[in-house]
Amino acid sequence: MTDFTVRITVAALLQLVAIEVHAGSMPNLYTRLGGNPGVTQIANDVVDRVAHDPRIGTSFEGSNLRRVKEKLAEQLCELADGPCRYSGDSMRETHANHHITEADFYGMVECLKDVLRDHHIGLRETNEVLRLLAPMKRDIVEAPARPAQP
Repeated sequence: MTDFTVRITVAALLQLVAIEVHAGSMPNLYTRLGGNPGVTQIANDVVDRVAHDPRIGTSFEGSNLRRVKEKLAEQLCELADGPCRYSGDSMRETHANHHITEADFYGMVECLKDVLRDHHIGLRETNEVLRLLAPMKRDIVEAPARPAQP
């Protein structure tokens, strides 16, 4: 190794250490989403956008949108390490018999991503939100009925 290569390697390692130290002092996701006002507005905007989307809005027919907004805000707050505790029903119970398909689920994800972008939420935070919500897919999406066997 040349002296130049050693200096570059040491400089790169120091940068990585600085990034790790800085990441450790980064505010939690809840704070980076704007705290309670930010999380509440994100939840409100997502529900409004999904409810008015002709492709997927039917999944909210007959729902109390104010309650849906409140529960989504609670859930986002809790998942993002905020002070809230989700007090709603399980995702399985909440979405039972709504016939939500994978296409509906991914449509909602697109609406969420659009809202986060509109609120100037960074890619890192957007990916963190999506990672936290992704495991809920199995409780939200109804498996399509199997065709009858002849």
